[in-house]
Amino acid sequence: MNKDLPGVELHTHLEGSVTCERLIALADHYGQPGLLTKCLNKEGTAYVFDGFMDFLELFRKVTLLLKTPQDFHQVALDLGQTLHDDGVGYAEVSLSYGVMLKRGLEPQAIQQALFDAAHQVQETHGVRLRWLPDAVRQWGLDKGWHAFEAAAKAGRSLGVVGFGLGGDEVAGPARDFAPLFADVKAEGLGVSIHAGENPASGPAAADSVRQAVEVCGAERIGHGLGAVADPLIMAMLKARNVFVELCPGSNLCTGVLENLADHPLQDFLSAKIPCGLNPDDRSLFGLDRGGELERARQELGLQEEQIVMMDEWAREAAFGMDETAG
Repeated sequence: MNKDLPGVELHTHLEGSVTCERLIALADHYGQPGLLTKCLNKEGTAYVFDGFMDFLELFRKVTLLLKTPQDFHQVALDLGQTLHDDGVGYAEVSLSYGVMLKRGLEPQAIQQALFDAAHQVQETHGVRLRWLPDAVRQWGLDKGWHAFEAAAKAGRSLGVVGFGLGGDEVAGPARDFAPLFADVKAEGLGVSIHAGENPASGPAAADSVRQAVEVCGAERIGHGLGAVADPLIMAMLKARNVFVELCPGSNLCTGVLENLADHPLQDFLSAKIPCGLNPDDRSLFGLDRGGELERARQELGLQEEQIVMMDEWAREAAFGMDETAG
């Protein structure tokens, strides 16, 4: 790992990393300028949306402009530059194979383009990129299998180090995907599952985390806010050394938290549950690692020694830190 770029990022989405400039270029290339007014402010300098459901619609619109392996390649190159500027030397980047397949795209060709981009980013910027394909839980187990089969076909030789699950936790509970994740683990890939993202769901949010870990064998949890309400779930996370990919700025942007002060970062830290801060959909939200850390210092009492500890936890939780491919 590049010692000059100490940051480790384990929860960032490639589709959420499309810069405004790249979106404008893609819209021009594909003759869809009207899409820009639905995604960006009048200046073309920031994405706009109102609440969680509107964000999901924005995410959908942005992905519609990613049509070819070259498009994904360019977004990955942009992300590599952004990560370098943000002090991140290693990132495991999620990308939705589920969405690709639904749109009739070929994941294998796209993954090859991303592998090539990762090599270029490492040569140019000293940033190592690895890939975490995922499935969309509300589309069901069969669609999830298809996404995983494509990920397994690409494999670690093309930089794939894990497999994830995102989407609507209510419409697609983690327990439904237990047989799929048994095969993910048998394939030697890491398991990261979005769970407990909305604490307003109450006990269901905590149970979503439990299902992800106990039923599906998740080694990492995306967001995990719902776990804090249940001491038994928190104890389980600590006992199993499950890393929680915290995304405070994202939670504010989507409205699942009203105030940053409500984020339970210190609950996880005081319980010594491995965790780290991530920008999630960095371009769509206008977030970066440096800003997340600074806001956590100012409003959540994050201390420098805690940052050091989180970075160490993140290195240990990474699925492909020791690999040289890409």
